[in-house]
Amino acid sequence: MNEEQESASVVQLWGQLFMMPVAAFVQGVKLFFRTMKAMQVAGDQGMKAATGSTFSTGPPELPTAPAEQQPRSGSAVSGGERGPSGTDNSTRKVQEGKMPDTNLHDDNLKLVRYKILFVKRGYECAFDEQEDLVADNMDGAAFTAWKIAEFIQDLANMDTKVPAKWKNYPEPEYVFNGKYLTGFDPDDKKYLRVYFEVLERYPREKFKFEEQQIDALKDISDNVKRISAAMSPAAPPPPAVTVSAAAAPEKADKAAAKP
Repeated sequence: MNEEQESASVVQLWGQLFMMPVAAFVQGVKLFFRTMKAMQVAGDQGMKAATGSTFSTGPPELPTAPAEQQPRSGSAVSGGERGPSGTDNSTRKVQEGKMPDTNLHDDNLKLVRYKILFVKRGYECAFDEQEDLVADNMDGAAFTAWKIAEFIQDLANMDTKVPAKWKNYPEPEYVFNGKYLTGFDPDDKKYLRVYFEVLERYPREKFKFEEQQIDALKDISDNVKRISAAMSPAAPPPPAVTVSAAAAPEKADKAAAKP
């Protein structure tokens, strides 16, 4: 029995000696993968802090703060709504800008703000801003043509000043009193442009059809009466009674002979 026990002890010892490198290798592999996961999580959190992105390439392994202690998204810190990365959303909207509304394709009453631009090289300028109510359903090209034609017609009123940066332009025939613009050379009208945007839309009131019909019928009736009165002949005056000189004595005798 002693020999058998010694043999078993030797085998167990050799088994332990053989398993030690294997266990050390397995533990090293586990430690390596844990280190890689920790590095990946740290990199993901660094990318989140830099870009504000919520994208993650792996499950988070690091402990997170309780839900009660985490900052709420959209909390007001500087008077505006906060985004995921801590930036003010209102500021971001201003920075990103908003495309102007240039859609005129509806039947609403549209408040439109516009400017006439002159884009000839060396003489670029923007004339005074104006506003107008547009009720028609039209496209941008039609509105541009309309406002350019209106602008050129209004120059005849001689109240549009020549821009201060225009030197020796246009020709004297298109300037009144040295400072008022009265027109453009025909070849330079192609440099006129229109910038516009729709500020607000308002529904138009419905036509009062019945009242308009009644008014139209009244107008027709009045016109018919006037035409009938103008076409009817005037009543002839009563015939005048004339007594000749010869018949006058006879009528006098007859009147005297009557009792």
